Amino acid sequence: GPVVKKDVMRASTMLEHEQKYAVILAFDVKVERDAQEMADREGVKIFQADIIYHLFDRFTEYQAELVRQKKEQFRHIAVFPCKLKVLPDHVYTRRDPIVVGVRVEAGVVKTGTPICVPSKEFIFLGIITGIQHNSKDVDT
Repeated sequence: GPVVKKDVMRASTMLEHEQKYAVILAFDVKVERDAQEMADREGVKIFQADIIYHLFDRFTEYQAELVRQKKEQFRHIAVFPCKLKVLPDHVYTRRDPIVVGVRVEAGVVKTGTPICVPSKEFIFLGIITGIQHNSKDVDT
């Protein structure tokens, strides 16, 4: 049958757990106006389509957008472990700011990655503020 307010109330309980679960997939059914208004008010997403593939595509796009938003939200918090080897012939400044050439031996280097020396009791050196490759700024 059509999507009604009771369906929206059931879906809204999932907001307590996680936003991505508070959805209604309405395949080849109508959505009553008061149910749509309640869904908009409560934050429940309703996907409606007469073709199942269109419904699936909209839902997977929505899920991918939520993942992108989470990644952006925690981008500054996440630390990507890496192992660097300082190239002795490419030490340009030894003091603040330290500018050196390195070879990435493992992991991923990103702007914002904290740098330490594990063999020296994890002494903290600083945070990567910029990365260049062939004299051009890059993110990773």
